[in-house]
Amino acid sequence: MDFIDPGEERRRHRRVFSLVSEEDIVLFNTNGQSHFVAKLLDLSRGGALIYTTDPSVDVESGGKHKLYFQSRGAMFHLEGTLIRRELQFFAFRFMNITPLDLAEIRSKLARMEILTARMCTGQ
Repeated sequence: MDFIDPGEERRRHRRVFSLVSEEDIVLFNTNGQSHFVAKLLDLSRGGALIYTTDPSVDVESGGKHKLYFQSRGAMFHLEGTLIRRELQFFAFRFMNITPLDLAEIRSKLARMEILTARMCTGQ
């Protein structure tokens, strides 16, 4: 399954790719107990694509999970449904988003864009 197939594009929200380590750590749980470390690959207001180096992560599509995102040296969490998995790549759709959650997502997206722009311009 190709995650970037333009013919299959169904996104409602623009996504931002994570290119800097300051914003790319994600923790997610599989059953309310086991937490796994992952790298954020892209983020939008509606969901996230993450990658884990741990091949033993055993989760099924459709399951609900908590995702903990790195943000300015702290963490915030969102609920998400696993909508797609390919090997160690996991695509989540956010659910039960509160106004505070949306503010955290927008703030993180803005920081990611600023950090990426700085990286691209060499600042």
